[in-house]
Amino acid sequence: MTSVLWVLFDGGGDRPRNGATPFFTALKPVIDRLASLGSCGVMDPISPGVRPGSDTSHLALFGYDPYRYYTGRGAFEALGAGLELRPGDVAFRTNLATVDARGVVVDRRAGRYVAPEEAREVEAAMAKIGEEVERRFGVAAIYRSTVEHRGVLVLRGAVSHRVSDTDPHKTGEPLRRSQPLDDSKEAKAAAEVVNYISEAFTAYSKDLEANRRRAARGEPLINAVLVRGGGYMPTVEPLRQRYNVKGAAIAGVALIRGVAKAVGMDLYSAEGLGGTKFDKFEEAVKLAVELLKRYDLVFLHVKGTDSASHDGDFRGKVDVIERLDAALRPYEAVLEENYVVVTSDHATPISVREHTGEPVPILLYGPDVVRDDVDKFSELTCWRGALGRIRGMDVMPTIASYLGLSEKFGE
Repeated sequence: MTSVLWVLFDGGGDRPRNGATPFFTALKPVIDRLASLGSCGVMDPISPGVRPGSDTSHLALFGYDPYRYYTGRGAFEALGAGLELRPGDVAFRTNLATVDARGVVVDRRAGRYVAPEEAREVEAAMAKIGEEVERRFGVAAIYRSTVEHRGVLVLRGAVSHRVSDTDPHKTGEPLRRSQPLDDSKEAKAAAEVVNYISEAFTAYSKDLEANRRRAARGEPLINAVLVRGGGYMPTVEPLRQRYNVKGAAIAGVALIRGVAKAVGMDLYSAEGLGGTKFDKFEEAVKLAVELLKRYDLVFLHVKGTDSASHDGDFRGKVDVIERLDAALRPYEAVLEENYVVVTSDHATPISVREHTGEPVPILLYGPDVVRDDVDKFSELTCWRGALGRIRGMDVMPTIASYLGLSEKFGE
């Protein structure tokens, strides 16, 4: 059985700095060898110039038009965090953050790293707030921490996702109040609940033991929760039904796990894969190779490149790429017997520290894939390859075709 290993470097695309990018700089002999034996190109995750979110870009990469299927990031985050969404549930993505005495956001990620014991304290405080919300508003509020500063908030009751974010999306601005985006009583109720939770958490945060320790160390306090990306679970035709592909996903990030689950992939976790730039990949790659025997497609998500990009850490981004490549080395023979896709879901240039709209490099290797003259996987080289310039939504049909699983269009 021939299968596909798909390695995706989140935010891996970049812009040249002194004539080089992290992909160009990284010592990655396995990936570069596959590039020399296969076809390369560049890919617009959604379309040229569109700055993709990780949610919309992954929908497109899995073969689902985000303009049709995207209903807000929160629902995918909640699914990936292990929460089961019921019809009518509204889910939000959250950040733990730091605000000053005036309520101005000074760090949207509370220093980014939130230790597991700190996350448990936050969950306990949010559980108490949830009890207050249910008594006061008759709405269930369920909070779950995911990775680092991230979390999800689910509201269950007579509420709507049609409310504005409390996240100002940049530092130096005050925490916003959520506003209903339509005249429905459900939207008004949701905005009221979100604002109550926001205010209550800032008040509760003064008694968090985590903040006493952080203050003593001079670290950003966890004293605000930013709520954004409200959405509900879309109706999605499973990957197996849409493309005849049986898929598995290995990811440490709730959002990606949620999108993969929504399209019908089986989810797996691996030791060392937590969704940070310090992840270790040996166990994840070992698991991926084992799963190739049971699945048509195994998707391996690498978050650390994006985390390093948001930190402006060029060397850290290079290091993530090199460590993933090193984890692949014991399995080179297995990889060359199967198909391999390597790409990114969007560019997050070190110089910008945010998602941008340029295309990203893509590699397709297989025993019967046309070999071009590209011998290095990077933004500076892949544009010369045989794949040319494709869209994110072209990847899954291409995979299904090479596997012999796609249906013929016409007679």
